[in-house]
Amino acid sequence: MAAALCSAAVALGAQALASHPPGSGGGRSGDPEDRRTVPVAASADGGGFALLDATWTTAHIDQKGIHLNPKDTGLVVTYLAPVGRNPGSHDDWVGIYERDRLDKAHRKDWDWVCPNEPERCMSYGAAVVPAGNDGLESGRTYTVAYWTDGASESSGTPAATIDYVVPW
Repeated sequence: MAAALCSAAVALGAQALASHPPGSGGGRSGDPEDRRTVPVAASADGGGFALLDATWTTAHIDQKGIHLNPKDTGLVVTYLAPVGRNPGSHDDWVGIYERDRLDKAHRKDWDWVCPNEPERCMSYGAAVVPAGNDGLESGRTYTVAYWTDGASESSGTPAATIDYVVPW
């Protein structure tokens, strides 16, 4: 697990360096177009969970059970779980929150890690979480949290978190 996490971190770090080399003016600056998600989040106790990246997608996402506005845009969240864990059979889910406010009142939206084909879910993958129509605001930072075993904000702590800055 540690090797996989290190490999992913090295690959993402190299990718970030290639796209924004030191001294190029890229990376974290005042320009919203230069803001990037930093893949640094893992569980505090090293429990084998990590969120590697959160990226905006303009693809239309089917909302779970809501048919008033059935399409949404949102975040693609890359996750790592312990080797052999199937998040789909453990009721794992991902939520988007106002920065550092991990409670239901401040949750923007959520979805299951593997909502469609849980039997094909793996310990590494990407979850798609609706967010566009729920009002993510330009330039604000949000916290993305990975919850395990059907836990809720009131019954536990997330296995991993990562911050996401809205780039526009």
